[in-house]
Amino acid sequence: MSTDEPEYLKAIRRSKEAKKAAPAGKPASAEKSVAQSPAEREAVRWAKEVGGKDIKVSAFKPGSKCAVLLHPITPFGQPQVTLEWVADREAVAARYHQAQGAGENVLGSYELTTGRPLTAETVDGKLVLTPGQPRQIAKAESPERMIRKAAAEAALLAKTRKVETFGSGFGRGPGGGGRPGGPGGPGGRPGGPGPGRGNPGPINKGTGGGNSGARGGR
Repeated sequence: MSTDEPEYLKAIRRSKEAKKAAPAGKPASAEKSVAQSPAEREAVRWAKEVGGKDIKVSAFKPGSKCAVLLHPITPFGQPQVTLEWVADREAVAARYHQAQGAGENVLGSYELTTGRPLTAETVDGKLVLTPGQPRQIAKAESPERMIRKAAAEAALLAKTRKVETFGSGFGRGPGGGGRPGGPGGPGGRPGGPGPGRGNPGPINKGTGGGNSGARGGR
């Protein structure tokens, strides 16, 4: 390669080489791709209810049983609320003490193993963590159970459609009316009303009708 290569070409080549080597040194992105457990998702949901929807969730530490919600105290701007994962209740208490000296405000803490928020209070100079009401944690369904559930719903839907098809295919709709009976002869009764054929009116042998009266309508 020529030694009189322009500097901008050297910079482009170095940038390309750096991009090629970048995927091998990104452990943080691999951690983000790991799906959260139901307990972690519920902890994040609790944190957003307490600290707002724009909280920052730190990378999960394997083996963490608790989480602490922290809000830095600063006169400049609006620092972001952060959810940190800690090992257990003892680590939560230690994080409370550390926050006092670091200019941080602890908005709350949460225990993943029980699904309960922890309320901190000082009793006789010691920090005591009291668990609150348990939250409803959605359990993850196995793929087999999801397939069985979908098959059962599909079978029920097929039965419902089959019943609707049979119900609408048979039987006649409301019948049309028959011909109304014709008028009776002079002095006779009028023919019967529809639907269906009207009953013939009887022959009137009275005055004016004689045997010449027409029968009620057919």
